[in-house]
Amino acid sequence: MSTTEILKQLEFEGDVFSFNILSLLKIPIIFILVGNILFATFLYLRVRILSDTYKTPDNKMVKQIMAIHMIAVVVGTLLSLLFIILT
Repeated sequence: MSTTEILKQLEFEGDVFSFNILSLLKIPIIFILVGNILFATFLYLRVRILSDTYKTPDNKMVKQIMAIHMIAVVVGTLLSLLFIILT
């Protein structure tokens, strides 16, 4: 096999840069998901501060619910980002 045959097999005949509307729509969705995580973080901190400020018997339960909510938001957002990147 000569070098010219090897080079002909390595030629790329497609477009070097391809652009479609779907890749353009991924960017705002990623910003929305990051904003969702930030909102959940601020909500978690707000509830934690309020539950530490006012002493009630349900403080421990409220902190546990907010921790579960925070974990669910982070896991859900990461899964959503994975699906967005894979499409």
